[in-house]
Amino acid sequence: MNNIQNTIKSYGIDSITLFISVLSVLLTAAFILWDSNLAKYLIDHTYTLIVDVFGSSYLVLTIFSFIFLILISISNYGDYILGGKNTYPEFSYFSWIGMLFCSGIGGGIIYWSGVEWAYYVEIPQFNIEPYSDESYSLATAYGLFHWGISAWSIYGIPAIALSIAFYKYDLTSLRLSSSLKGLGLKNIESSIFGRFIDLIFILATVGAAGGTIGSYIPMLSSGFTSLFNINNGLHVDIGVIILCVGLFGFSVYKGLDKGIKNLSNFNLILALSFIFLIILSTDFIELLKSSFLGIKFSVIYFWDMSTLGISQPSDFAKEWTIFYWAWWVAFGPLVGLFIARISKGRSIRQVIFGMLFFGTLGTWLFYLVLGGYSMNGEINNELNVIQSMKELGHAETAISVIRSLPINTFMLLIFCVITIVFITTSYDSMSYVISSHVLKTKGNHKEPHKNLRLSWAIILGILPAVLVLYSDHSVALDLILITSLPLLFIYPLMAISILMELSKNK
Repeated sequence: MNNIQNTIKSYGIDSITLFISVLSVLLTAAFILWDSNLAKYLIDHTYTLIVDVFGSSYLVLTIFSFIFLILISISNYGDYILGGKNTYPEFSYFSWIGMLFCSGIGGGIIYWSGVEWAYYVEIPQFNIEPYSDESYSLATAYGLFHWGISAWSIYGIPAIALSIAFYKYDLTSLRLSSSLKGLGLKNIESSIFGRFIDLIFILATVGAAGGTIGSYIPMLSSGFTSLFNINNGLHVDIGVIILCVGLFGFSVYKGLDKGIKNLSNFNLILALSFIFLIILSTDFIELLKSSFLGIKFSVIYFWDMSTLGISQPSDFAKEWTIFYWAWWVAFGPLVGLFIARISKGRSIRQVIFGMLFFGTLGTWLFYLVLGGYSMNGEINNELNVIQSMKELGHAETAISVIRSLPINTFMLLIFCVITIVFITTSYDSMSYVISSHVLKTKGNHKEPHKNLRLSWAIILGILPAVLVLYSDHSVALDLILITSLPLLFIYPLMAISILMELSKNK
């Protein structure tokens, strides 16, 4: 016991925060292990209740976040330098964009971009006829919308609030409660209210960690079984989990500069190369045309898509847009904390521009190229994506789209590597942030100890393993979304804190 206490002291750890964090992971995993059917029932019904009661609030919050960030960026507040006027960026622009993008989208972009349009084309909104040319364009537009500028806006408020607090007050820990320092609450991190805010963050991180791997393992397993011609099963799932957690541990152990930065740089180059190879293997003019129409429809219907489900109930908004906005809200503080850590020396305008422009550009490339390739294949009767979705499911269909590409074995290998590294970089940011989260707000440790980072990489691997072994894909997703609810009430407080902090620096 004395050795544990000495370790906690030497690493500069806040013991209360550490206890709450570890307990949250273990209790969530134990609940699912105790009765997976009951856990699934309760999680499913809780998610449905949240959407029914608070669904429109997510839509309003997203619109507010977008408008708020645009106004901040075009005002004089946008000139505010994180860390002071004489502070220089810690990372190069390319590395910064790479870490920002990879931590923000994880494996989701790979999982959804190739086939998401197939969900929408038979249920188009705004009086468009199913399977018409317009329905395909709107289906593309909805993918761009759900992963575009509105989605990245949700990350923006916590990223700015936390960045200002982290550098202005020279904090050694990354805590969600610190984002509210602008409200004038002294020592908020150690107050009961602050502890409650941080508990919400921990629960959201636990849900995000479980869902990130838990929801994408089926697709990765399908990819590896196809790649190596082996039978799919539990042994493959376990192997993929071990591979992912091993990479998480190695990368986060190496730290920001040697691990996460290098992995993000590598994956950004690999992802762009993958997109370029798809462009070379398809009809470029046809791809360009479908991309143009998708972007055109995303602009024309932007406000309609943003407000669908606010004034009156919409089953489509509940199933898709609210689902996505709740997802981004759940990840918001986590990504915001990581962006705060890597953005020293950047102006608020640069941070907002980096998220809204480069974040959107990266996700749009995948949706327009990979999604456009599969959609054009469906239209030209070269692929049967919609039927495959109904018969084989999402994961198998996503893999079959990659298998249809020229040099398919090579492309599938790249696809699996990109997916793993995207998940790894996203998971690395979680491990790094929660390791920083458990440090004391004022101490001698500016960086969490490498053993602490490695320990959290392993601890956060417990929940996804449990979800894969004892539950299913939907539970992993719903768990993420449930943890987003309390954050709905914290976002407005963070926005007020931002304004109050910036007004002091006039």
